[in-house]
Amino acid sequence: MGGPPSGVVTFLFTDIEGSTRRWESDADAMRAALAAHDNVMRDAIESHDGFLFKRTGDGVCAAFESPQAAVAAAIEAQRALRLPVRMGIATGEAELRDGDYFGTVLNRAARVMAAGHGGQTLVAESTAGLLTGVDLWNLGSCRLRGVADPVTVYQVRAPGLREDFPPLLGGSGNPGNLRAPAARLIGRDIEVDDIAAALRTRRLVTLTGVGGVGKTRLAIEVATGLANEFPDGVWVFELAAVADPAAVPDAVAATLGVTQQPGMTVTESVAAAQDGRRRLLVFDNCEHVLDAAADVIEAILGRPTTSVILATSREGLGLADEQQWPLRSLDPDAAIALFVERARDIGVDTDRTAAVAEICQRLDRIPLAIELAASRMAAMTASEICDRLNDRFQLLVGSRRSLERHQTLRHAVQWSYDLLDEAEKTLLLRCSVFAGGFNIESACALTGFDDFTMLNVLDALVRKSLVVVDRASDHTRYSLLETIRQFAEDQLVAAGRADAVRAAHARHFAAKEADILALWDGPRQRAAYDWLGIELANLRTAFRHALDHGALDDAATIATYTALLGFFAEIYEPSSWAAECLKAAEATGHRRLAYLYYTAAQCWIVGRIDEAWRYSLAGQ
Repeated sequence: MGGPPSGVVTFLFTDIEGSTRRWESDADAMRAALAAHDNVMRDAIESHDGFLFKRTGDGVCAAFESPQAAVAAAIEAQRALRLPVRMGIATGEAELRDGDYFGTVLNRAARVMAAGHGGQTLVAESTAGLLTGVDLWNLGSCRLRGVADPVTVYQVRAPGLREDFPPLLGGSGNPGNLRAPAARLIGRDIEVDDIAAALRTRRLVTLTGVGGVGKTRLAIEVATGLANEFPDGVWVFELAAVADPAAVPDAVAATLGVTQQPGMTVTESVAAAQDGRRRLLVFDNCEHVLDAAADVIEAILGRPTTSVILATSREGLGLADEQQWPLRSLDPDAAIALFVERARDIGVDTDRTAAVAEICQRLDRIPLAIELAASRMAAMTASEICDRLNDRFQLLVGSRRSLERHQTLRHAVQWSYDLLDEAEKTLLLRCSVFAGGFNIESACALTGFDDFTMLNVLDALVRKSLVVVDRASDHTRYSLLETIRQFAEDQLVAAGRADAVRAAHARHFAAKEADILALWDGPRQRAAYDWLGIELANLRTAFRHALDHGALDDAATIATYTALLGFFAEIYEPSSWAAECLKAAEATGHRRLAYLYYTAAQCWIVGRIDEAWRYSLAGQ
């Protein structure tokens, strides 16, 4: 060639694997082998018009005007070498000064070379796109030490060259597109270990849970810990931005660098590309494209591959051999620790105060909500945040780039709500008026659903992580996390149906009088007292709405029969409800007026003797 190439240059870097050990074990033999190595490299480079501009002791650095020539020189050298030499090739702009080159492409070539093994020739994507007629094996995206962004690396394959090598070396040690977590994971150590153990025995694990509970972050943490166990890499498919289910196979294929094969669909091509590979495939945020994601995953699991899949979704995928892993809120100590650390991340040094503990508890210990609340510490105290949590959807608006698509708490919940069908939305909104949970009978009373319809809809909401199940007693009870309940209540108000549903709630609990008193006046009296304790919050809410909205019949009914039960169960709050009804009952001569006086007089039990005496006299 006429001289050293300049401008856009293709660089070939080489290095002898294990050279230090060879020098120490037999210096004379290594000296002779190195001389032969140098001759082979020089001849191969020069025969393909390359410019050998540096020797590194155990390797060489050469520049080529043609990417094709650089690869041809590497193949020729690898066939002739007797030492295990790794080679890396990259293309880019470089500046030639005093016989040496400068530019970021040199670092790229060096790092690509360092990721390989003796006998292996690796090519960066910058060179691969310029080659024709070269057999390249896509090893995936690899994080290389000292290189900011992942680099797609290809292995050169040719007759006479070894093809079977261990996983790539370097910063991540693996191909793939897994990015390092932005912040330390708090409070999930046990889950990380348990999920990792499950993935060693199961081929599909799906993390489920309400929006903002930390499914994605946990999946990334698990994948990071397992990366070295998957020689063909960890691949993350972020499906949140894929709005069309039909586009899921294409999105997965694009991430993996898979092209549609003749006679195959895109899904079949993706599945076939996993044959013989051992990868960890992370399908993140499947809920809005659930069936499409399940189809791709099912196709992959149906092939002879040892790849393993970790998915995240608000509900399970419904596939055979799937292990669903419901993710709950943080425990109280972990929730507080998360708040404190995130506040310190923005320069606010806070302690584990009572206000911080209350914030975490009222936010259902949901990590997203806690992180958003902690970000407010830049301008508010914990007590001030706590005072504003009744307006949490306006308060918890994120400004941190790391929170990505869940920029507000409302976004996280709205994402789940928008995926519901009409029956599911109806049940969720109407059940937002319950306080302290509900059972199937009460839910049917507010929705008009029959038992079997209710069971189906409830089952769907439980699977979508929007309704929580409590099986502590013989009778299953359901509830909403307070964050979900407030969102649903806001939607109910916006739809103009809140008063009607709350009135129906009050009528339902007033109508329970006959059944509960019949239960009390029989051999299962204890069950009536238990019912009062369980439903006290609902009864309080029902009474308050009825009285405030002029439904005196309902208010008086709830006050009187619950006060009777409360007298024997030592729950005295309902007697004060009776007293609150007296003014309206006196004005209308209500049929329960005498009973209300009698019930209100129970206040003597808590030491209000004078008031009890007045109520007793008035009731005569």
